[in-house]
Amino acid sequence: MPAVLEQELLADGSVSLTEDEQDECESYLRVVMSVGDGERALRGELAGSFRRGIISACMMGRAQRFLHHAARSYADGESGWNGDVPDFGAMAYDAAAKACEIFPVPINLFDFGCLLQEQGRHGKARVLFKEFLKRARIMNLDPVEELAMSKRDIAGAIEHARQSM
Repeated sequence: MPAVLEQELLADGSVSLTEDEQDECESYLRVVMSVGDGERALRGELAGSFRRGIISACMMGRAQRFLHHAARSYADGESGWNGDVPDFGAMAYDAAAKACEIFPVPINLFDFGCLLQEQGRHGKARVLFKEFLKRARIMNLDPVEELAMSKRDIAGAIEHARQSM
């Protein structure tokens, strides 16, 4: 496993990243966490939560990118059924699911729900929106998770999730 990811990546070790995912997250972490000469910018008890948050953001970014590729492939009349074109929709789903497992803050559930909604998977999106609404009321988060949530329009997300139910 790459150097930055050698440390305990996930709280319970239940998520395995592909080599491509590891490489992308490794690059992302190097940029975000380095202060110079390979020294890490964050240490201590919140370092693991911060690292999981960054990796989760990277994975959710991958999911959005794959969703964009899926939409473009569909618009161009390409399909993954013949083996020539990757199934970007499935790749988006997998990346978003991993993001939620790595850093299970409520807003990740909302983002995953929106991704599913964009794919036309409204039933699964409603399940995630329902869980988001439940968890958004019970905010028992560490400071890093609180910061991640504070950077988003939670009221707008709640409204969107309610309207999508």
